[in-house]
Amino acid sequence: MQKLGDFQSAHTLSDQELVSTLAHIHTTESSLAASKLAILAESDRRGLALKLGYSSVAYWHAKSTRTREAQSTHQIRLGYWLTDHPTVADALTDATIHHAHASAIADGHTLIHTADPTLDNTALDAHIATLLDVATRSLASTVTTRARELAHTAAADAQARHDAARREAAARQAREEAARRAAEEEAQRRGTPDPAPRPDDTGDPAPGGDPALDLPDGPRPPAASENPALNVLKIFQLPDGRSRVEGNLDTLTAEKLRTALSPLTAPTPGPGGALDPRTPARRNADGLADILDRHLAGGRGSPFTAPARVNLIVHLADLLKRPCSHHTAGEGSPLDGEWPFQMEWTGPISGHLAELLTCDADMTPIIVDGAGVPLAMGRTMRLAPPELRNAVIARDRCCVMCGRPAGWCQVHHLVYWTDGGPTDLTNSALVCGRCHRSIHHGDWELVLGDDGHPQAIPPATIDPHRQPIPSYHRRRQRTA
Repeated sequence: MQKLGDFQSAHTLSDQELVSTLAHIHTTESSLAASKLAILAESDRRGLALKLGYSSVAYWHAKSTRTREAQSTHQIRLGYWLTDHPTVADALTDATIHHAHASAIADGHTLIHTADPTLDNTALDAHIATLLDVATRSLASTVTTRARELAHTAAADAQARHDAARREAAARQAREEAARRAAEEEAQRRGTPDPAPRPDDTGDPAPGGDPALDLPDGPRPPAASENPALNVLKIFQLPDGRSRVEGNLDTLTAEKLRTALSPLTAPTPGPGGALDPRTPARRNADGLADILDRHLAGGRGSPFTAPARVNLIVHLADLLKRPCSHHTAGEGSPLDGEWPFQMEWTGPISGHLAELLTCDADMTPIIVDGAGVPLAMGRTMRLAPPELRNAVIARDRCCVMCGRPAGWCQVHHLVYWTDGGPTDLTNSALVCGRCHRSIHHGDWELVLGDDGHPQAIPPATIDPHRQPIPSYHRRRQRTA
């Protein structure tokens, strides 16, 4: 038996023995890991826990080894999966890959299948082979990254097949309708009765017809970025008693999270106006804790400084070019990938998701013109109502001077209310607390530019010519 080093004898091994011993240990470790997973899965399949007087094999194993039950549960699931996928199991047994690689491949297989449930076993096996090849050359994290790329591709392919099937069905229906009209016209010209309907005139496929040309069942498959079934949120307990949170969320969930966090993560000035010493990451953590407190209190927490609503922004010019239709699969329909909708935080989304969101009572659709200015949402009152605030946010996106998020900002009157200025969109701008003080107690001014967006005029001490500066969002657009 090969000699293995320990803390008492490792120093006695030669350099070559150290290298060969490490290789032997790695091979043995991987082989034992594969055996352990197989034994755990088989024990669970036999119901061994009940014979031993425990509720589950995971609980029995965790108690016996003084480890976490969740870890044992994961190992049992992985053992079942490896039983059904011998190529990966053999690679683990032969130490071609590590236990972490096998787990990443199994998770990647689930991810890809979730992205496109129509994939058959042949296609899934091909994806597993790809991930296994990556695992033999790279880290387990690289396998996870590659699996996400394959999931995005699978979702896009599923959408393409769905769209192609709809186009083919629409084209076939058009051809059949044209043939039917031609037959009716010919029958009228000859004075003969209308021809008997063909089998496909009833809406049923003709005998021997291609079923692939039938209209696909169900809605259009979602893109990977908009598929909530791919969401994961993991909470890892650290050795020091703290926890690490790791997640991967779809566009809408991320939008909701950032919208909820935004009004709770604004910097809080200290005594005498001192800057908030917390980092943005710390403020996000504090905001999340505040959300949890309010949820557990049944929503009885203190109100937000401003309403947190999710805005769905639609450009009027694009909307007029692409009329929405629930029955058309061609250009300009909800199936069009260039549908002109976007979220405030997470950016453009597909027409399918936008169409779904317009039914959400918590979603505020805002139509904007070519310059991004919302239409017909003005109010004549001193404080900006929620509708006007939403309109200002849709136009300015952030503080017009420094770019702080909208949730940290107030609506400022360009012409002061005390000087007769109305509370209207054309007399409003979004500014954070610090910039608001610079305007009211300094020499900065805000005016409305010719493009319908606010512009900041610096004091003469900064710019003797006092040239107007476009709003922060417009400056970023011009430099992009």
